[in-house]
Amino acid sequence: MPAPQSAQIKSPGDGFLNAASLLGDDIPGFSQALADTLGQALTLFLAMAMVLPGMPTAVHPLTGSGAVIGPGRLMPPPAGGPDASQLEGLANGFLMAQGIRGEDAGGLAKVIAGAAARGIQSFASQTMVMPGIAVAGFVTTAPGMLQPVSLAGTLKPIADALCQQNGLRGEDAPGLAQAIAQAVDAALTMFAGQVMVAPGIPAPPGSTAGPGKLM
Repeated sequence: MPAPQSAQIKSPGDGFLNAASLLGDDIPGFSQALADTLGQALTLFLAMAMVLPGMPTAVHPLTGSGAVIGPGRLMPPPAGGPDASQLEGLANGFLMAQGIRGEDAGGLAKVIAGAAARGIQSFASQTMVMPGIAVAGFVTTAPGMLQPVSLAGTLKPIADALCQQNGLRGEDAPGLAQAIAQAVDAALTMFAGQVMVAPGIPAPPGSTAGPGKLM
């Protein structure tokens, strides 16, 4: 399956913004720009992500059949996913497309990009490829699953700091940071539920011997 799309991300994003009592005229457009940026960020993540070699295997040395019996890890950004600099231009473009061009627009783009990048980095560092992947002929022959992780609590102080650094210090800033952190967390939870590890990873006895991709 593809990475979560903006239409999937926008609905929970709307809820998080409403819960933070952010109800101004620009909020619907901001919600769409946030969802569009996160959707594109996760599409980039899907294309760049790599499963690291070294997952424990129980494979028969003659038949090449068995299974992956231990968890695996993803390579973190910048090699394994987009960083903030790659996402900031996207966020700026999506904000402009929604008519958000005021003096705070650049800061908003930096906050969205920074929170998304840190979320992807934390996800890649903490999530695990779950064991149980079938092996035949010394390669994995079935897709693998990713274990979701909860990141909202980790991302909230990061989003708060990004708002401060980028001049977003009004009374709505804490609620904005909270909503962005929650939206990033929700998008990555969807990502873990939709995306799978592609078959075809070299899997000799002992541990996997090559990288894997997501699909």
